[in-house]
Amino acid sequence: MTYGSRAAALVFLPRPSARIEAMLGRVPAPIFAGLATATLLTGDGSVIGGPILWAALGALLATPARSLLVCLLGGAAGYALGVLPR
Repeated sequence: MTYGSRAAALVFLPRPSARIEAMLGRVPAPIFAGLATATLLTGDGSVIGGPILWAALGALLATPARSLLVCLLGGAAGYALGVLPR
């Protein structure tokens, strides 16, 4: 659901104004990393397991491509690996 909504936003929403893009460009990478890390923690502060962790790993491994689509596909592939029965 999350990846689908993000992909739909890229396809259907107009490009942000130059002012918004400039503002987002000034947000330090550690803030984005902090937001991403927070989604990998449970309520008691431990690391989440299962398919979500695999999805994050798949997306992380795809980041050198510097393409949102490739990262989304990497996350989806990681999630698929995470739900495979062992």
